[in-house]
Amino acid sequence: MNYILAVTGSIASYKALDVARGLVKNGHEVKVILTQGALEFIKPETFRYLGVSDVYLPQDDFNPKFLFNKQTVLHIELAKWADKLIIAPLSANTLGRLSLGLNNDLLGSLFLAFGQKPVLMFPAMNTQMLYHSRVQEHLKKLSEQAHISIINPVSGILACGDIGAGKLPEVNAVIDLIETLDPTKDKKTHVVITAGATAAPLDPVRYLTNPSTGKMGINVAKAFLKSGYQVTVLAGHQCSDEVNNLQGHPNFKLVKAATTSLMKEAALKTFPEADLYISTGAIADIEFDFSSEKIKKESMGNSLPFHQAPDILKEILNIKKANQKVVSFAAETQTTPEVFAEKMNRKPVDLMVGNKVSNGLLESQEIVGFQKSEGEYFFITQKNISGPFKMPKAEVGEQLRQWFEGEKIW
Repeated sequence: MNYILAVTGSIASYKALDVARGLVKNGHEVKVILTQGALEFIKPETFRYLGVSDVYLPQDDFNPKFLFNKQTVLHIELAKWADKLIIAPLSANTLGRLSLGLNNDLLGSLFLAFGQKPVLMFPAMNTQMLYHSRVQEHLKKLSEQAHISIINPVSGILACGDIGAGKLPEVNAVIDLIETLDPTKDKKTHVVITAGATAAPLDPVRYLTNPSTGKMGINVAKAFLKSGYQVTVLAGHQCSDEVNNLQGHPNFKLVKAATTSLMKEAALKTFPEADLYISTGAIADIEFDFSSEKIKKESMGNSLPFHQAPDILKEILNIKKANQKVVSFAAETQTTPEVFAEKMNRKPVDLMVGNKVSNGLLESQEIVGFQKSEGEYFFITQKNISGPFKMPKAEVGEQLRQWFEGEKIW
Protein backbone atom coordinates (compact mmCIF):
# COMPACT_ATOMS: atom_id res chain seq x y z
CA MET A 1 0.00 0.00 0.00
CA ASN A 2 0.96 3.66 -0.34
CA TYR A 3 1.37 5.33 3.04
CA ILE A 4 2.15 8.91 3.99
CA LEU A 5 3.80 9.04 7.40
CA ALA A 6 3.57 12.51 8.92
CA VAL A 7 5.88 13.17 11.86
CA THR A 8 5.28 16.08 14.24
CA GLY A 9 7.15 17.78 17.07
CA SER A 10 7.07 15.21 19.85
CA ILE A 11 9.95 13.62 21.73
CA ALA A 12 8.55 10.34 20.40
CA SER A 13 9.49 11.44 16.86
CA TYR A 14 12.54 9.17 16.89
CA LYS A 15 10.23 6.13 16.94
CA ALA A 16 8.89 7.20 13.55
CA LEU A 17 12.21 6.13 12.05
CA ASP A 18 11.60 2.52 13.05
CA VAL A 19 7.95 2.74 11.99
CA ALA A 20 9.02 3.87 8.52
CA ARG A 21 11.66 1.14 8.27
CA GLY A 22 9.16 -1.52 9.36
CA LEU A 23 6.56 -0.44 6.81
CA VAL A 24 9.13 -0.43 4.01
CA LYS A 25 10.36 -3.87 5.09
CA ASN A 26 6.78 -5.16 4.89
CA GLY A 27 6.57 -4.12 1.25
CA HIS A 28 4.76 -0.78 1.48
CA GLU A 29 5.77 2.43 -0.28
CA VAL A 30 6.23 5.20 2.25
CA LYS A 31 6.56 8.95 1.86
CA VAL A 32 7.35 11.10 4.89
CA ILE A 33 6.21 14.62 5.78
CA LEU A 34 7.97 16.46 8.59
CA THR A 35 6.53 19.43 10.45
CA GLN A 36 8.72 22.25 11.72
CA GLY A 37 8.51 20.79 15.20
CA ALA A 38 9.68 17.39 13.99
CA LEU A 39 12.82 18.99 12.53
CA GLU A 40 13.84 19.94 16.06
CA PHE A 41 14.18 16.24 16.90
CA ILE A 42 15.12 14.33 13.73
CA LYS A 43 16.84 14.84 10.37
CA PRO A 44 15.12 14.11 7.04
CA GLU A 45 18.22 12.37 5.66
CA THR A 46 17.81 9.53 8.15
CA PHE A 47 14.47 8.54 6.65
CA ARG A 48 16.02 8.41 3.18
CA TYR A 49 18.63 5.94 4.40
CA LEU A 50 15.78 3.72 5.67
CA GLY A 51 14.24 3.27 2.23
CA VAL A 52 11.31 5.71 2.10
CA SER A 53 10.45 7.09 -1.34
CA ASP A 54 10.48 10.78 -0.48
CA VAL A 55 10.83 13.09 2.52
CA TYR A 56 9.07 16.46 2.47
CA LEU A 57 9.72 19.53 4.60
CA PRO A 58 7.04 21.85 6.03
CA GLN A 59 7.13 24.40 3.20
CA ASP A 60 7.78 22.07 0.27
CA ASP A 61 4.33 22.87 -1.11
CA PHE A 62 5.98 25.98 -2.52
CA ASN A 63 9.18 24.31 -3.70
CA PRO A 64 9.49 24.61 -7.53
CA LYS A 65 11.20 21.23 -7.84
CA PHE A 66 7.92 19.53 -6.93
CA LEU A 67 6.03 21.24 -9.76
CA PHE A 68 7.36 19.39 -12.80
CA ASN A 69 5.86 17.24 -15.55
CA LYS A 70 2.08 16.90 -15.05
CA GLN A 71 2.12 17.58 -11.33
CA THR A 72 -0.02 20.43 -10.09
CA VAL A 73 0.25 21.18 -6.39
CA LEU A 74 2.23 18.89 -4.09
CA HIS A 75 -0.41 18.39 -1.41
CA ILE A 76 -3.01 17.53 -4.07
CA GLU A 77 -0.70 15.03 -5.75
CA LEU A 78 0.14 13.39 -2.42
CA ALA A 79 -3.55 13.17 -1.49
CA LYS A 80 -4.25 11.34 -4.76
CA TRP A 81 -1.26 9.02 -4.36
CA ALA A 82 -1.73 7.81 -0.78
CA ASP A 83 -4.01 5.02 0.41
CA LYS A 84 -3.72 6.10 4.01
CA LEU A 85 -2.39 9.06 6.02
CA ILE A 86 -0.64 8.24 9.29
CA ILE A 87 0.33 10.93 11.79
CA ALA A 88 2.72 9.39 14.30
CA PRO A 89 3.48 10.90 16.67
CA LEU A 90 0.79 13.60 16.81
CA SER A 91 1.74 16.56 18.99
CA ALA A 92 -0.73 18.82 20.80
CA ASN A 93 0.23 21.69 18.51
CA THR A 94 -0.45 19.80 15.26
CA LEU A 95 -3.61 18.30 16.75
CA GLY A 96 -4.98 21.78 17.39
CA ARG A 97 -4.05 23.03 13.93
CA LEU A 98 -5.69 20.09 12.17
CA SER A 99 -8.80 20.34 14.32
CA LEU A 100 -9.16 24.02 13.41
CA GLY A 101 -8.40 23.41 9.72
CA LEU A 102 -5.27 25.56 9.67
CA ASN A 103 -3.12 24.83 6.62
CA ASN A 104 0.03 26.86 7.09
CA ASP A 105 2.30 23.94 6.13
CA LEU A 106 2.31 20.90 3.85
CA LEU A 107 0.68 18.56 6.37
CA GLY A 108 -2.15 21.00 7.09
CA SER A 109 -2.93 21.38 3.38
CA LEU A 110 -2.68 17.63 2.74
CA PHE A 111 -5.06 16.91 5.61
CA LEU A 112 -7.71 19.17 4.10
CA ALA A 113 -7.19 17.69 0.63
CA PHE A 114 -7.35 14.07 1.81
CA GLY A 115 -11.12 13.84 1.53
CA GLN A 116 -12.72 10.81 3.17
CA LYS A 117 -9.71 8.51 2.80
CA PRO A 118 -8.49 6.81 6.00
CA VAL A 119 -6.46 8.84 8.48
CA LEU A 120 -4.79 7.32 11.57
CA MET A 121 -3.57 9.57 14.37
CA PHE A 122 -1.26 8.52 17.21
CA PRO A 123 -1.20 11.27 19.88
CA ALA A 124 1.92 11.43 22.08
CA MET A 125 2.42 14.08 24.75
CA ASN A 126 2.64 14.72 28.49
CA THR A 127 -0.29 13.41 30.52
CA GLN A 128 -1.37 16.86 31.69
CA MET A 129 -1.36 18.12 28.11
CA LEU A 130 -3.28 15.07 26.91
CA TYR A 131 -6.08 15.57 29.43
CA HIS A 132 -6.29 19.36 29.04
CA SER A 133 -9.85 20.32 28.12
CA ARG A 134 -8.79 21.97 24.84
CA VAL A 135 -6.80 18.93 23.73
CA GLN A 136 -9.72 16.66 24.61
CA GLU A 137 -12.06 18.91 22.59
CA HIS A 138 -9.79 18.65 19.56
CA LEU A 139 -9.52 14.85 19.90
CA LYS A 140 -13.29 14.53 20.19
CA LYS A 141 -13.91 16.80 17.21
CA LEU A 142 -11.59 14.82 14.96
CA SER A 143 -12.70 11.39 16.19
CA GLU A 144 -16.28 12.21 15.21
CA GLN A 145 -15.22 12.15 11.55
CA ALA A 146 -15.87 8.65 10.21
CA HIS A 147 -12.65 8.40 8.19
CA ILE A 148 -10.38 9.34 11.13
CA SER A 149 -9.27 6.93 13.82
CA ILE A 150 -7.40 8.18 16.87
CA ILE A 151 -5.35 5.52 18.65
CA ASN A 152 -5.11 6.12 22.37
CA PRO A 153 -1.59 6.55 23.73
CA VAL A 154 -0.36 4.05 26.30
CA SER A 155 0.70 4.63 29.89
CA GLY A 156 4.24 4.47 31.26
CA ILE A 157 7.27 6.60 32.09
CA LEU A 158 7.23 9.69 29.89
CA ALA A 159 10.26 11.55 28.54
CA CYS A 160 9.80 14.23 31.21
CA GLY A 161 9.97 11.60 33.95
CA ASP A 162 6.25 11.66 34.78
CA ILE A 163 4.29 8.43 34.86
CA GLY A 164 0.95 8.33 33.08
CA ALA A 165 -0.83 8.20 29.73
CA GLY A 166 0.73 9.86 26.69
CA LYS A 167 3.32 7.42 25.33
CA LEU A 168 3.34 6.38 21.69
CA PRO A 169 2.67 2.61 21.52
CA GLU A 170 5.60 0.32 20.80
CA VAL A 171 6.83 0.42 17.21
CA ASN A 172 5.56 -3.06 16.27
CA ALA A 173 2.13 -2.20 17.66
CA VAL A 174 2.05 1.00 15.60
CA ILE A 175 2.97 -0.94 12.45
CA ASP A 176 0.35 -3.63 13.08
CA LEU A 177 -2.34 -1.00 13.66
CA ILE A 178 -1.36 0.90 10.52
CA GLU A 179 -1.65 -2.29 8.47
CA THR A 180 -4.92 -3.54 9.97
CA LEU A 181 -6.96 -0.44 10.80
CA ASP A 182 -9.11 1.30 8.20
CA PRO A 183 -11.85 3.47 9.73
CA THR A 184 -13.67 3.62 6.39
CA LYS A 185 -14.35 -0.14 6.61
CA ASP A 186 -16.80 -1.38 9.23
CA LYS A 187 -18.67 -4.58 8.40
CA LYS A 188 -20.43 -5.06 11.77
CA THR A 189 -19.65 -8.76 11.37
CA HIS A 190 -18.17 -10.60 14.37
CA VAL A 191 -15.40 -13.19 14.08
CA VAL A 192 -14.23 -15.23 17.09
CA ILE A 193 -10.77 -16.84 16.81
CA THR A 194 -9.02 -19.17 19.23
CA ALA A 195 -5.23 -18.82 19.18
CA GLY A 196 -2.27 -20.49 20.84
CA ALA A 197 -1.97 -23.44 23.17
CA THR A 198 -3.97 -24.07 26.31
CA ALA A 199 -2.29 -25.69 29.31
CA ALA A 200 -3.33 -28.60 31.50
CA PRO A 201 -2.00 -27.83 35.00
CA LEU A 202 -0.93 -30.77 37.16
CA ASP A 203 -0.09 -28.78 40.27
CA PRO A 204 1.00 -25.18 41.03
CA VAL A 205 4.39 -25.89 39.40
CA ARG A 206 3.86 -28.25 36.46
CA TYR A 207 1.60 -28.32 33.42
CA LEU A 208 1.25 -30.06 30.05
CA THR A 209 1.01 -28.04 26.83
CA ASN A 210 2.27 -27.95 23.23
CA PRO A 211 4.54 -25.68 21.14
CA SER A 212 1.79 -23.63 19.47
CA THR A 213 2.53 -19.89 19.61
CA GLY A 214 -0.75 -18.58 18.19
CA LYS A 215 0.90 -17.17 15.05
CA MET A 216 -1.82 -18.60 12.85
CA GLY A 217 -4.62 -17.13 14.94
CA ILE A 218 -2.95 -13.72 15.02
CA ASN A 219 -2.47 -13.71 11.24
CA VAL A 220 -6.09 -14.74 10.70
CA ALA A 221 -7.21 -11.96 13.05
CA LYS A 222 -5.18 -9.41 11.10
CA ALA A 223 -6.69 -10.52 7.80
CA PHE A 224 -10.23 -9.95 9.05
CA LEU A 225 -9.38 -6.69 10.85
CA LYS A 226 -7.99 -5.26 7.60
CA SER A 227 -11.42 -5.66 6.02
CA GLY A 228 -13.30 -4.04 8.89
CA TYR A 229 -14.55 -7.09 10.80
CA GLN A 230 -15.10 -7.09 14.56
CA VAL A 231 -12.61 -9.63 15.89
CA THR A 232 -12.37 -11.35 19.28
CA VAL A 233 -9.30 -13.47 19.93
CA LEU A 234 -9.43 -16.08 22.69
CA ALA A 235 -5.74 -16.49 23.53
CA GLY A 236 -4.41 -19.59 25.26
CA HIS A 237 -1.68 -19.94 27.86
CA GLN A 238 0.96 -19.85 25.15
CA CYS A 239 0.17 -17.12 22.66
CA SER A 240 2.75 -14.77 21.19
CA ASP A 241 2.96 -11.30 22.75
CA GLU A 242 2.34 -10.06 19.21
CA VAL A 243 -1.38 -10.40 19.93
CA ASN A 244 -1.08 -7.49 22.36
CA ASN A 245 -0.11 -5.20 19.46
CA LEU A 246 -3.72 -5.26 18.31
CA GLN A 247 -5.22 -4.06 21.59
CA GLY A 248 -5.31 -0.46 20.39
CA HIS A 249 -7.53 -1.49 17.46
CA PRO A 250 -11.13 -0.31 17.97
CA ASN A 251 -12.53 -3.49 16.35
CA PHE A 252 -10.40 -5.88 18.40
CA LYS A 253 -11.02 -7.61 21.71
CA LEU A 254 -8.63 -9.95 23.51
CA VAL A 255 -9.77 -12.58 26.00
CA LYS A 256 -7.09 -14.62 27.74
CA ALA A 257 -8.02 -18.21 28.53
CA ALA A 258 -5.08 -20.23 29.82
CA THR A 259 -6.72 -23.63 30.27
CA THR A 260 -9.12 -25.67 28.14
CA SER A 261 -11.90 -25.15 30.69
CA LEU A 262 -11.41 -21.38 30.60
CA MET A 263 -11.26 -21.47 26.80
CA LYS A 264 -14.53 -23.40 26.72
CA GLU A 265 -16.17 -20.83 28.98
CA ALA A 266 -14.95 -17.95 26.79
CA ALA A 267 -15.94 -19.70 23.55
CA LEU A 268 -19.47 -20.53 24.67
CA LYS A 269 -19.90 -16.97 25.91
CA THR A 270 -18.74 -15.24 22.70
CA PHE A 271 -19.91 -17.65 20.00
CA PRO A 272 -23.71 -17.06 20.23
CA GLU A 273 -23.29 -13.49 18.94
CA ALA A 274 -20.60 -14.39 16.37
CA ASP A 275 -21.02 -14.81 12.62
CA LEU A 276 -17.88 -16.89 12.23
CA TYR A 277 -15.87 -19.08 14.63
CA ILE A 278 -12.32 -20.08 13.66
CA SER A 279 -10.60 -22.63 15.86
CA THR A 280 -6.88 -22.18 15.20
CA GLY A 281 -6.02 -22.77 18.86
CA ALA A 282 -4.08 -25.86 19.93
CA ILE A 283 -6.49 -26.92 22.66
CA ALA A 284 -5.23 -29.42 25.24
CA ASP A 285 -7.06 -32.76 24.94
CA ILE A 286 -6.57 -33.91 28.52
CA GLU A 287 -6.87 -32.49 32.02
CA PHE A 288 -5.18 -33.68 35.18
CA ASP A 289 -6.77 -34.07 38.57
CA PHE A 290 -5.21 -30.84 39.77
CA SER A 291 -3.33 -30.86 43.07
CA SER A 292 -3.32 -27.65 45.10
CA GLU A 293 0.17 -28.47 46.38
CA LYS A 294 3.28 -29.53 44.47
CA ILE A 295 3.25 -33.28 43.98
CA LYS A 296 6.40 -34.86 45.40
CA LYS A 297 8.33 -37.31 43.25
CA GLU A 298 7.99 -40.03 45.87
CA SER A 299 4.19 -39.94 45.65
CA MET A 300 3.85 -39.82 41.87
CA GLY A 301 4.16 -43.51 41.14
CA ASN A 302 4.26 -44.62 37.49
CA SER A 303 1.15 -42.84 36.25
CA LEU A 304 -0.72 -39.59 36.64
CA PRO A 305 -4.53 -39.49 36.90
CA PHE A 306 -6.13 -37.57 34.03
CA HIS A 307 -9.38 -37.31 32.11
CA GLN A 308 -10.46 -36.01 28.71
CA ALA A 309 -10.76 -32.25 28.48
CA PRO A 310 -13.97 -30.70 27.13
CA ASP A 311 -14.29 -30.89 23.35
CA ILE A 312 -14.90 -27.20 22.69
CA LEU A 313 -15.43 -27.54 18.95
CA LYS A 314 -18.03 -30.27 19.45
CA GLU A 315 -19.94 -28.08 21.91
CA ILE A 316 -19.76 -25.14 19.50
CA LEU A 317 -21.25 -27.28 16.72
CA ASN A 318 -24.05 -28.39 19.05
CA ILE A 319 -25.25 -24.78 19.48
CA LYS A 320 -24.38 -23.54 15.97
CA LYS A 321 -27.19 -21.68 14.18
CA ALA A 322 -27.90 -21.90 10.46
CA ASN A 323 -26.48 -18.42 9.82
CA GLN A 324 -23.19 -19.13 11.59
CA LYS A 325 -20.07 -20.67 10.05
CA VAL A 326 -17.37 -22.68 11.79
CA VAL A 327 -13.79 -23.31 10.66
CA SER A 328 -11.54 -25.82 12.39
CA PHE A 329 -7.80 -26.49 12.13
CA ALA A 330 -6.52 -30.07 12.13
CA ALA A 331 -2.87 -30.33 13.19
CA GLU A 332 -1.86 -33.90 12.46
CA THR A 333 1.26 -36.05 12.14
CA GLN A 334 -0.45 -37.93 9.30
CA THR A 335 -2.13 -35.74 6.69
CA THR A 336 -4.00 -38.36 4.71
CA PRO A 337 -7.48 -38.03 3.18
CA GLU A 338 -8.67 -40.76 5.55
CA VAL A 339 -7.54 -38.83 8.64
CA PHE A 340 -9.23 -35.62 7.49
CA ALA A 341 -12.41 -37.42 6.40
CA GLU A 342 -12.72 -39.12 9.79
CA LYS A 343 -12.36 -35.80 11.60
CA MET A 344 -14.87 -34.12 9.31
CA ASN A 345 -17.37 -36.94 9.90
CA ARG A 346 -17.06 -36.62 13.67
CA LYS A 347 -17.22 -32.83 13.69
CA PRO A 348 -18.76 -31.57 10.42
CA VAL A 349 -17.55 -27.99 10.19
CA ASP A 350 -18.06 -25.67 7.22
CA LEU A 351 -14.32 -25.71 6.47
CA MET A 352 -11.33 -27.56 7.90
CA VAL A 353 -7.71 -26.47 7.43
CA GLY A 354 -5.25 -29.33 7.85
CA ASN A 355 -1.49 -29.30 8.24
CA LYS A 356 1.32 -31.55 9.41
CA VAL A 357 3.00 -30.82 12.76
CA SER A 358 5.86 -32.02 14.90
CA ASN A 359 7.33 -30.55 18.07
CA GLY A 360 10.86 -31.50 16.97
CA LEU A 361 11.71 -33.20 20.26
CA LEU A 362 11.73 -36.82 19.11
CA GLU A 363 14.93 -38.30 17.70
CA SER A 364 16.14 -36.18 14.78
CA GLN A 365 12.78 -34.63 13.89
CA GLU A 366 12.55 -30.95 13.04
CA ILE A 367 9.82 -28.61 14.22
CA VAL A 368 7.04 -28.69 11.63
CA GLY A 369 4.02 -26.38 11.62
CA PHE A 370 4.54 -24.92 15.08
CA GLN A 371 6.38 -21.60 15.52
CA LYS A 372 6.79 -21.16 11.76
CA SER A 373 5.60 -18.30 9.56
CA GLU A 374 4.56 -20.63 6.74
CA GLY A 375 3.60 -24.22 6.08
CA GLU A 376 1.71 -26.62 3.82
CA TYR A 377 -2.06 -26.57 4.21
CA PHE A 378 -5.03 -28.63 3.08
CA PHE A 379 -8.51 -27.11 2.76
CA ILE A 380 -11.25 -29.64 3.45
CA THR A 381 -14.99 -29.39 3.03
CA GLN A 382 -17.56 -32.17 3.41
CA LYS A 383 -17.28 -32.77 -0.35
CA ASN A 384 -13.70 -31.98 -1.27
CA ILE A 385 -10.05 -31.98 -0.13
CA SER A 386 -7.67 -29.49 -1.78
CA GLY A 387 -3.94 -29.19 -1.28
CA PRO A 388 -1.39 -29.23 0.05
CA PHE A 389 -0.61 -25.58 -0.69
CA LYS A 390 2.60 -24.05 0.61
CA MET A 391 1.90 -20.54 1.85
CA PRO A 392 2.61 -18.06 4.65
CA LYS A 393 0.19 -18.04 7.57
CA ALA A 394 -0.77 -14.49 6.62
CA GLU A 395 -1.97 -15.82 3.26
CA VAL A 396 -4.04 -18.50 5.01
CA GLY A 397 -5.79 -15.70 6.87
CA GLU A 398 -6.53 -13.84 3.65
CA GLN A 399 -7.88 -16.98 1.99
CA LEU A 400 -10.19 -17.65 4.94
CA ARG A 401 -11.53 -14.12 4.66
CA GLN A 402 -12.13 -14.55 0.92
CA TRP A 403 -13.84 -17.91 1.51
CA PHE A 404 -16.14 -16.38 4.13
CA GLU A 405 -17.05 -13.62 1.71
CA GLY A 406 -18.10 -16.21 -0.87
CA GLU A 407 -15.11 -16.28 -3.18
CA LYS A 408 -14.26 -19.67 -4.67
CA ILE A 409 -10.55 -20.26 -4.09
CA TRP A 410 -9.79 -23.99 -4.00
